[in-house]
Amino acid sequence: MVPDDLMSVLLVFRTDEGRPLTEFEINNSLMNLLLAGNETTTSLLTNLVWRLLEDPSRWAAVRDDRSLVGPAIEESLRFDSPVLGMFRTSLREVTLSGTTIPQKTKIQANYAAANRDPVVFTDPDEFRLDRPKEELRRHIAFGKGPHVCPGAQLSRLEADIALNALLDNFPTLRIDGPGERILPFNFWGRQRLPVAW
Repeated sequence: MVPDDLMSVLLVFRTDEGRPLTEFEINNSLMNLLLAGNETTTSLLTNLVWRLLEDPSRWAAVRDDRSLVGPAIEESLRFDSPVLGMFRTSLREVTLSGTTIPQKTKIQANYAAANRDPVVFTDPDEFRLDRPKEELRRHIAFGKGPHVCPGAQLSRLEADIALNALLDNFPTLRIDGPGERILPFNFWGRQRLPVAW
């Protein structure tokens, strides 16, 4: 019988060498899933609502034209990347843009900075609902290529459902006091976002 739930799959999984996953590997996989699947989507939602309510005309525009929901989500991901960056260790010495990075050096791939690159994005420090689709598709909030987040589409779907529900049920939503950012330094989201309607 083939397992149909993640925990069972992790318990019966065998590596290429035929060994089962260690307790550490299973726990690490589950923690990453819970963190990546929860914290990042929560931050996407709070950042999205924050930016739309920050300028009430944005909220009204998306409320009145639901074709803007998708672009608003992508612009939020670009403008306020829920994960600011990821740390890696260089496997060998490499030279990038004239700078030599020694082997075994801790480096950070900074998604937030890349998503504000003026070479790639017009008016990168402005939150725009009219940003061209070809620009929106270039953000790397979920990584890129083989390193893209496997939950990216689920996160987008959750944001779409949640935003439409808020627009339907709270059309007059507004900010009601100062917000507060979450504590982890490499994540970007709202711990508190007071709203009223």
